[in-house]
Amino acid sequence: MKSLIAVLSKTAGLRGWQVSRLGKRSTEVYAVHNETETIRCNHVNTYTLRVQTPVDDALMGESTMRFQGKPSSLEEIVRSTIARARLVKNPAYRFPADGHAGGDDANILDATVSDAGIDEAVGYVEAIQQYRRNKLARYPLNSLELFFEEFDYDIHNSFGVKTASQSTRVICDYVLTSPDNRHEIMGIKKRRFLADLALEQQLENDAAVLSDLETAVLPPTGEYPVVLAGEALDNLFDFFVAQLDGHALFNRYSIFQHGDAVLKNPKEHLTIRSRADLRGGMRSYRFDELGFATGAVTMIENSEVKNFLVDGRYADLLKIPRTSALMNIEVECGKTPYADFLSDGVLELSKFSTFQPNTISGAFSGEIRLGYLHKNGRRIPVKGGSVSGSTQTAFASAFKASEAVQHASYFGPKGVFFERLTVAGA
Repeated sequence: MKSLIAVLSKTAGLRGWQVSRLGKRSTEVYAVHNETETIRCNHVNTYTLRVQTPVDDALMGESTMRFQGKPSSLEEIVRSTIARARLVKNPAYRFPADGHAGGDDANILDATVSDAGIDEAVGYVEAIQQYRRNKLARYPLNSLELFFEEFDYDIHNSFGVKTASQSTRVICDYVLTSPDNRHEIMGIKKRRFLADLALEQQLENDAAVLSDLETAVLPPTGEYPVVLAGEALDNLFDFFVAQLDGHALFNRYSIFQHGDAVLKNPKEHLTIRSRADLRGGMRSYRFDELGFATGAVTMIENSEVKNFLVDGRYADLLKIPRTSALMNIEVECGKTPYADFLSDGVLELSKFSTFQPNTISGAFSGEIRLGYLHKNGRRIPVKGGSVSGSTQTAFASAFKASEAVQHASYFGPKGVFFERLTVAGA
């Protein structure tokens, strides 16, 4: 990295440059059925060079080059990146000229993971396999892949900014099948802290899902009260987040301005924040990929637009104050216990094959993988079909659970009750 910076410092005619290094050390264990098949240890540095060339006050050339290892010629990498930058004309923005806000990485750095070696990783896999044999013997664990990862990230730019961060990540990729071998769950779980992975409980939950899938039926077609929970929460608020982003402002597709109501006469107000300091959050960082400081931003407060997510790049392009790049999403909980939502006639949905709201129109549709119809005191498993609605219309008649849960980059209510959504099923 120092050698590349030295070459850039001697290169004339640049508007600006940035060099970053992402170091990743990983210990990986691959198991099939009850046998450890492969163990791998990797240490890779990925370098990213960003170059800006001048055009005029409003435009610039820009190009990015990524590489690993030591190239044969750093001078050639710089020359070729500059040559590509001069082929384009993009709106001009500047790299940060001051460092990040400071602080430490305690919220995203787990010493248990960073200090772990092969024995600890293999021991964890073997403990999970033993737990499955003892508690879930009828449910084959066909494969289990475990990754202990430690990252260190450095940024240097032409304005003298030097900043660095460390983090950890644990990834578990597994396949659990039902006793009759007709259904399977392909799970991927990511956490910063090993203790938060809670894989034993995850396998217990998945086994219960597999059991219910054996008797699940299509949900009834019609308009019903629906509770969205589980996987849906990771994307349920995407429309609001995307509409209140600097990208939407710059490209003029945001339908909101400061002070606008995001919901018309809501039965329960909505408050959404972006948080950079959430403990264990997969998007908790003190600075973004360009080195601009991140922070907490209240986007929606009591159903009104409070702020936009404007990172350093879009702040410069739009000539408006910077807030922060998107980090973890925090949604304020409601006042109703989750169990109170599950009355007769309610469809409770938690697993989906697909669930991705349209960030322009707000329309959403999810293909149901598993849910439950609460009817006559029974909890009937359902699968197949879909649930759909319009984000703004649906949230105007929605209530949020009082209990909070945390997923990879979501912290908020355990579920959201919608008075009426459209279900396509039997």
